[in-house]
Amino acid sequence: MHLHAAFIPPASVRQALFDLLTAQEPVPQPPVAVETPRGLFRRKGTPEPEEEVPTGPLLDLVPVDSLVLPITDFGYLNAEDARRLGDAVERACAELPRGPSVRVSGGSALIDPDDRSVWAELEVTDDDLAALRTIARTVVSSVEPLGFFCDRRRFRPRLAVATINDATTVEHLEQVLGALSDYQSAPWKMAEVDILQRGAGVWRTVMVGG
Repeated sequence: MHLHAAFIPPASVRQALFDLLTAQEPVPQPPVAVETPRGLFRRKGTPEPEEEVPTGPLLDLVPVDSLVLPITDFGYLNAEDARRLGDAVERACAELPRGPSVRVSGGSALIDPDDRSVWAELEVTDDDLAALRTIARTVVSSVEPLGFFCDRRRFRPRLAVATINDATTVEHLEQVLGALSDYQSAPWKMAEVDILQRGAGVWRTVMVGG
């Protein structure tokens, strides 16, 4: 099984974000018929063929169930190694203080040179951000004595909500970022770390602070 760890926002927050972005997409229009140039050997009087110009979304939205804040990827494990890993993460997280309260507020896009994502940002204080990074580091360090070595740099306090595609325009991206800047979710407590199995959802939920 392929396991990875993440913070999962409440279902209501994830659905609200998805609905917000969906509302920014233009209403699908019927395909536009475009005449092609007359063929060199086309018989006179033969109707010109029509080519359908495809239409599609201006952003590729992340599905609701995939709206998570990744912590780290554990890779492929057998059942026994997965159990040992899950137990280690659970023991380590139980010794931490309870996670901070956070909420989604604002958005950003194309943060890095190779970045194609649109992000919903977390509104956190410096202390809250430090607490979240401590949880993420603890998840990673707790499994290292077992021989699992993970990327400590993966956690970022933002949620990927969409990816730009070939149809994305600057105007549409600005519209989406404007909608995200006006959006503010209800706060929630980062009291859990979820270990997910790729393609199968949550494999184990670990409480932060016991």
